[in-house]
Amino acid sequence: MKFTTAPGILIAMPSLHDPNFVRSVVVMIDHTPEGAVGLVVNQPMPHTCADITRELGVAWSGPADAHLRRGGPVEPQSLWMLHDDGWGFDETTRVASGIAVSRSREALERMCGGEERHLLLFVGCASWGPGQLDAEIATGAWITSDVAAPMVFDWPPHEIWERALRRMGIDPAHLVESERGSIH
Repeated sequence: MKFTTAPGILIAMPSLHDPNFVRSVVVMIDHTPEGAVGLVVNQPMPHTCADITRELGVAWSGPADAHLRRGGPVEPQSLWMLHDDGWGFDETTRVASGIAVSRSREALERMCGGEERHLLLFVGCASWGPGQLDAEIATGAWITSDVAAPMVFDWPPHEIWERALRRMGIDPAHLVESERGSIH
């Protein structure tokens, strides 16, 4: 069975015990027969975005308390940016209405210089090989939903998992892992 997750989000279920994804929400960037890529949006790191951009010689224009986020365990040295889809650069991909992803220094410099308020910085990404994500969804490790810009840019990271479930009409307290690992 083929699941279409992009555009959209993955919401980790209690049966997903991988420490990289416990209670995570992943904004999907791409999902094809060759594999899938996304960014975990609810794992803030101790470093602020201003700390990171300062190291890169770029003045951060966002909120002073904006924290770098861990986008996933793959390519942990890579920098990814989720931002308003009004910006477009050579490598920019529109993810959904109001959400795009870029990875270039030019994009970072121009958005910081333009004082873009909807700008999140990530290190690393989440990725799956051919058929891997489809198999995980089929076994109940993830549920899928649509994505909305306020969820990504406005909700506090520690609330995203629960709020995403509630937005679907699911009370997180009622999610129970069965002995086989599927959710009931």
